[in-house]
Amino acid sequence: MDLFMIDSDTDEYTESSDSEELEDRETFFGGHAQSILTSLDDSILKIDDFLSFERGFSHGDIVSHISDPSGQLGRVVDIDMVVDLETQSGKVLRDVNSKRLVRIRSFMAGDYVIMGSWIGRVNQVIDLVKIVFNDGTKCEILVKDPEMLVPVMPGWYEEMIQFYYPGQRVRMKTAGTSSKTAKWLCGDWGTKNSDEGTVCSAEAGLVQVYWISSLSSVWGSCKTDPTPASLQEPKNLTLLSCFQYANWQLGDWCTLLDVASAGAPKSSVKMVKSYGQGSSNIFTISKTRTTIDVLWQNGLVSVGMDPRTVAPISNLGDHDFWPEQFVLEITIASEEACAPKFQRVGVVKKVDALERTVKVKWGRNHDEFVGDAKEETVSAYELVEHPDFSFCVGEVVVRLVPSLDKVEEAKTGFDSLPCFGIFVGYKEGGVEVKWANGLLSKVDPFEICGLERLLDIVSPQPVSEVVTNATDSTRFSNEQENQGSCDDPKILDESSFDCVESLRKASARLFPKAAFDFLSDLFGRPHVLNHSGMVKEETNDLVVGSTERQLDANETTKPEPKKLQTEAAKPSDTANLPVIYAKPREFKRFDVIDECPDHYFTNKTGSSQVKKCWLKKIQQEWSILENNLPESIYVRACEDRMDLLRACIIGAAGTPYHDGLFFFDICFPADYPNEPPLVHYHSGGLRLNPNLYESGKVCLSLLNTWTGSGTEVWDPKSSTVLQVLLSLQALVLNDKPYFNEAGYDKQVGRADGEKNSVTYNENAFLLSCKSMMYLIQKPPKHFEDFVREHFTCHAPHIIAACKAYLDRAQVGSLCKNEELLGACLKSCSTGFKLMLAKLLPKLVSTFTEMGIDCNPSNPLAPVSG
Repeated sequence: MDLFMIDSDTDEYTESSDSEELEDRETFFGGHAQSILTSLDDSILKIDDFLSFERGFSHGDIVSHISDPSGQLGRVVDIDMVVDLETQSGKVLRDVNSKRLVRIRSFMAGDYVIMGSWIGRVNQVIDLVKIVFNDGTKCEILVKDPEMLVPVMPGWYEEMIQFYYPGQRVRMKTAGTSSKTAKWLCGDWGTKNSDEGTVCSAEAGLVQVYWISSLSSVWGSCKTDPTPASLQEPKNLTLLSCFQYANWQLGDWCTLLDVASAGAPKSSVKMVKSYGQGSSNIFTISKTRTTIDVLWQNGLVSVGMDPRTVAPISNLGDHDFWPEQFVLEITIASEEACAPKFQRVGVVKKVDALERTVKVKWGRNHDEFVGDAKEETVSAYELVEHPDFSFCVGEVVVRLVPSLDKVEEAKTGFDSLPCFGIFVGYKEGGVEVKWANGLLSKVDPFEICGLERLLDIVSPQPVSEVVTNATDSTRFSNEQENQGSCDDPKILDESSFDCVESLRKASARLFPKAAFDFLSDLFGRPHVLNHSGMVKEETNDLVVGSTERQLDANETTKPEPKKLQTEAAKPSDTANLPVIYAKPREFKRFDVIDECPDHYFTNKTGSSQVKKCWLKKIQQEWSILENNLPESIYVRACEDRMDLLRACIIGAAGTPYHDGLFFFDICFPADYPNEPPLVHYHSGGLRLNPNLYESGKVCLSLLNTWTGSGTEVWDPKSSTVLQVLLSLQALVLNDKPYFNEAGYDKQVGRADGEKNSVTYNENAFLLSCKSMMYLIQKPPKHFEDFVREHFTCHAPHIIAACKAYLDRAQVGSLCKNEELLGACLKSCSTGFKLMLAKLLPKLVSTFTEMGIDCNPSNPLAPVSG
């Protein structure tokens, strides 16, 4: 009852006082709420304004339209930037042109500088700071160590600044190095009674320079100028720079020389007048707004583009060219080696990026690039960037001496500033350079050379072969101890003979019975090997020293092939293997030959000791290869050198390498299998795969020539040569080799990546055809008959495929009997067809000269099924 009454009273009180309380609350909180909401709106606007930053671009960057990423590409040729600047007090100067900004220090680490005839790179800048202490004393100090002069009570603003500025409060060390590097302008160290003071000026005091080269050494003068001292005063140096106005970023610190005209507060102008470049003239870039000018491949220029409408391109295709770029024409004579030969020099005028065609103005001399020089539309696949006339925007260049008179002038102290410059771009058959004296001029491309390229020519670095994966003697000896030692130490440990001789003796005396059986089948008669390694018709007894013994059957039993660990590279993966062809006679997939004098590793020497465990492992490898090679891989082992193999892989259907032959020389190192085999690719001077270099290097994680983990790398317990060969066929010579390049796998499925992949496939097929012509005329030893037989069978299919590519099909889309592997929605590019139309007659002529019938009715043509 009482409780009810209390509740009723409470309700009555609440109802009667509700309106009055609301009025009081509105009066008390109304102004604060409005202020809070207004501040919140302002904060949200500031956050949105900060987050709406734009992507930054630099001169020379490659871009594409966001709306058409697979279309033509463009190059940024100019940038217009305005910025908002914020002071320490939070005041903002808006819409300041970046060309009016000045760096805090005139020199910074990484800058290129000129002194006399020398060019160098700045390593370090030592500040010269003037300080006024609290007691009125003044000093000037070179701050070689930041601990010599530290800010007083640094806040977040001070911690972000990595330099000294006027008006900054600092504390100076009272002893040690500071007293030695300080120069007193008023008073001295003894009269000073305070360690704290105010910076009144700060500038670069000394600049430490790494001197790169001089004009006299570049021009070949017999007398070179002495190298300047490393530490230099700034007044002795000339800065070599370009495009500084376009390289500002959010958070950068800068100054303004014309603060008043920029709209700065009057107090800031007064401080600048009284203190010079004071703290009020130090700004942080809080926002940037840029527009860019883009030169497209078709020759058009877009001016004032919003950078948000384009996307950067990080990986440029091998056959993307630009207007005014210098190029060379590639021609390959079928009767010579397939390494490219260069003929005409040209200047690109226009590019059709989708069809891979280029309009070029030809000329054998530079003077022929202008005027009535011949213009022609050619395939992008028959062009290459001119190696001597190729420059990157912003690259440091040096003017080459036109005559010996200039060399003599260099000795008399002439002005060297017009001889060092920055490459700006190509223009009307020439190149534009901004020189160290500030002038911009157009010169002929042969008048200049890139600094880094020039240094490689003038001072070539010695090239030394680095041998990795050294033999682990402890591990190797333990393995030998576990597997048993050699029966005849005089054979396996003869230090007086080289490795090759040891291998020959070991091959002769430790050849297993399985190998004898194999060779019996090969030669059609029972045989053994005599002391010199030659075959003779006797018994299956093995002579060791002066004793004869019969090999135990269990000792020579062929082991079961080990399960391969590399993914997508197992013997069962035969979906992409080439079509089976009828052959005039059987060419064995595995065979043993007497010798291989043209093998890449013939002259390679290793340990003079050949261990029995090593021989047993090689015999196991031979057995695995003999029993498990697919029909598209052929291997020859060398009887005279058991450490050598030669393999041939047939390019699989559905890839740009179909019907091609790819030869590899293999060598078993002395520490095999603890180390992977050495593999060399017969490139013929062509780069038709990212993993196969012109030099013959094979880049594969299984060979430890590239990074990998788990089953991707060589495992001494399970990895085999067969696994290597299957990986080369399935993982390297695949249907989209473009994505084999390191990091390019991230582009799979992206428009620009797929576009580059199609272009790479087209070029890979063209190079594969050139490789065919070369192999027909210069087949590797012991594969002469196989090369002839292969192309006798495959020539009709190769020619038919070429005609299909000229018609409607994409490269790699054909299988047996010219049937499409899938729906072909797009044909090859016009540039590819132009190049293939030039190449096809040479290919047919090469086949015909070798007596190979290219008629599809050839009975040796591919059989279906």
